[in-house]
Amino acid sequence: MSFIGIVAKKKVFEAIKNQIIEQIDDESISFVHINLRSIENIKNIKFEIIIIEDSLEKFKEYKQIVKKICTDAQYLIINTDKNPEYSTNNIISYGLNQKATVTISSIRESDILIYLQKTLKNKEKQPIEIEEQKIKRKEKSGLSTYEILIIYILLKIFGKNITYEI
Repeated sequence: MSFIGIVAKKKVFEAIKNQIIEQIDDESISFVHINLRSIENIKNIKFEIIIIEDSLEKFKEYKQIVKKICTDAQYLIINTDKNPEYSTNNIISYGLNQKATVTISSIRESDILIYLQKTLKNKEKQPIEIEEQKIKRKEKSGLSTYEILIIYILLKIFGKNITYEI
């Protein structure tokens, strides 16, 4: 069983979860929405992947729990635009920040060009090479640029081919 914990607003959590379920047909993946109400209940769960899309500022009094679940995770995916102090080598950072591991080379209303700036390893320990990939935005998906970056990273980690339309 793979647990993916996501620190994000409920709408963002649902959008990411639904896109991954749609593209990865694997019932062994469980998604957990990490918020102030759930943080105490999840402190002993070992997450394979932690995604931090929202600012961690509101988790100040739970700093030790957040640190523990992030340290124990195999992958930590973090938005460094919202959490710049967490930019280190042991995480997969993303955002519009050019120092992020996964960033945007070009952005238009109809598509974005995603740039993976550092070789990573997927779940099978196979290398994910540095690349640029153009992703066309589905007209009615309503996904933000950050949500598309998260979906891109998760699909790469699970070794899935990324459709050119999200």
